[in-house]
Amino acid sequence: MGKSRKKLPRVPAAPPVGDDERQRKSGEADLQNGWLSRHGRIVLTDERLIFTPTALDRAMLAKRREIILDEVSELERFPKHVDTGWGGKRARVLVHTEPCIYEIMLPDIDAWIDAMEKIYDLRVKAGRPHKPTITREGYENLLLADE
Repeated sequence: MGKSRKKLPRVPAAPPVGDDERQRKSGEADLQNGWLSRHGRIVLTDERLIFTPTALDRAMLAKRREIILDEVSELERFPKHVDTGWGGKRARVLVHTEPCIYEIMLPDIDAWIDAMEKIYDLRVKAGRPHKPTITREGYENLLLADE
């Protein structure tokens, strides 16, 4: 039996957002991996997503996590279709990386996916061609439409 892709990797706490990092979006979030849900803030920069747990969650040994944007292979809305409820679970974004799939609950999930998609578009224009697959159905942001 293979290891779970939802188990968080055992890594040291990520560095906080640096003064040289441009914060593009931030807000409240829940990191849902494992048996312990972690509550806190998430920040999107041009290079990474940084999750910082609340003081109470830090007291329960939660630590700051980072997801490097170059390591993301897929951004998946769960459930994929906007109008689909799924067994009482709130919608979330699944951020696929090699070590694990991060389950993140956000207040406006589609706005966050739009923001991440825009960051990847800006990175492509700057000569950094990596862009993950974005998986969701039944949603279109008129502000990002090509026509």
